[in-house]
Formats: sequence, structure tokens, C-alpha cells
Amino acid sequence: MELPEGALIRQEHIVRDLQFPTDVKHTRRSLVRWLALSLGLISPKESRQLLLDILDALFWFHFQKEEPDIHSILAKVGEIRAEAGVNPKAVRYHLLQLKKAEIIECRKRKYRFALPPMQEDADLAAALEYSYMKNAKNAFEKIRVALQALSRTY
Repeated sequence: MELPEGALIRQEHIVRDLQFPTDVKHTRRSLVRWLALSLGLISPKESRQLLLDILDALFWFHFQKEEPDIHSILAKVGEIRAEAGVNPKAVRYHLLQLKKAEIIECRKRKYRFALPPMQEDADLAAALEYSYMKNAKNAFEKIRVALQALSRTY
């Protein structure tokens, strides 16, 4: 009997410890790509340009202290891509994936990076760390229980 292991996964966060060469700092585009790789949102040698453009737009709104709606995000992604026709379904798909990963949240149809409950400032590094560490803590609580159960079988 085959186990439906994919259905058991509640959430997955990949964090990569990448080198941070100085040439990464030369362009905003390379910084966004480096962050996406570090946060496991894209794989090495993967282009997934739309996701990078969406992240770029979300970072722009965050640092401007704005909470955009979907129309503002579509417009900003179009501006970043220098093209008028951005596929709204594809943008919504990527936003949904970021929401499922608890990286962003949507309240009153406005998007923003998910902040920890007690965080008063908009420190993005702290917000992302909280999201990823919360997931790791939940995973290790279950790993601990599984190891205890396993130890009883020996």
C-alpha cells in the first residue's frame, strides 16, 4: 500500500545559506533573485520571472509603507516588466502560494508581508524569520514525538 505522503505535508519552507557576493548588491533585480533563492521560493537555475516581479512589487510597496490591492500589484508588475498585459490569473496564483506559505497576508483585499503578532514595526527580516521559524518549530515538535514513539519500538 502506497502512502499519500504529499497529502500529509501541511507547509514547507526551504531556507538556503547562500554566499552573498558583492555583485549581488549592484542591482535590485539581483537582490530580489538572491532573496527568492535564499527563501526557497525559486530553485537554482529557475527563471520564474513573474514570481520575481511580484516579489519586487511587494518589496516596493512594503518599503513605501503601502498595502496594495490586486490592481495596484498588477499595475506595478506591469511597470516592472515594462509591458501592459500581465496575466492576472498567474499573479493571483503566485500571491496565493505566498499566502499559503504565510509570507504575505491579505486583509480587506490589501496585501502585505505577514508580521508576527506582537511586532509593532514593519521589520521585514523579523517578519520572514518569524514565519519560517514558526514552521520549523511546529515541524520539530512532531519530529520529537515521532522519535519518542520510535525509541519505544527498540
